[in-house]
Amino acid sequence: MRRAGAVAIIAVVNTRYIRAVSRLAIVAATMTPASFASQQGKPLVVYHDGSRILFTPQITGRLRMAKLGRWDLGERLKDGKLRERRLNLYVVFPGRQYRSVLHSRYNHTLIINKYTINGKPREWDIFWCLVLDPSLSTDLRSERELLVAAHQRFRPSSNFKIRQVPSHAALADELNVTSVGGLRRFRAKDRSLPRLLIIPAHLAVRASTTIRQQTGSW
Repeated sequence: MRRAGAVAIIAVVNTRYIRAVSRLAIVAATMTPASFASQQGKPLVVYHDGSRILFTPQITGRLRMAKLGRWDLGERLKDGKLRERRLNLYVVFPGRQYRSVLHSRYNHTLIINKYTINGKPREWDIFWCLVLDPSLSTDLRSERELLVAAHQRFRPSSNFKIRQVPSHAALADELNVTSVGGLRRFRAKDRSLPRLLIIPAHLAVRASTTIRQQTGSW
């Protein structure tokens, strides 16, 4: 992907964010077809502007799962192309929310840009959010924080190594980037890099959201 492509992706996300600035929540408009029998999968806790929301995937048993290590994000919809009608589910690498000693390369945080208030399922486009700047906090909990970091730049030192990139494992898995040279497509003319990359995963899932009171178990 060329830098212009990366800027276009961020522009798409920005457009969705701007349209939602005046809204605290949205009402789902997509109904599940009566012939589309589904069950609720295991709920996940996601962040929306720092608040914790329950994100419950809808499972039919007919489609492949979108898996991340030992975690299931939901069933992969047949249409994985970005769609304006969908909401955004961001998977931040590395993250502090979901962690595993055995699957540390998949440690991540889940963030959504909006949530529904009527319990009806919606479709969600998945985005990989890859932290490149070692000095950037990995405790990100809102779409705004992601967009700000994606627009900020940092200039790596001349001896910068790929292992110094916080998301180096996800970069290798999702973008096949295994060296600093592989980041060349994201560099600006001044050789700076975005502090965080937002990349479409070309995956989509169907899920509902529920606002819950924060408890000690969260």
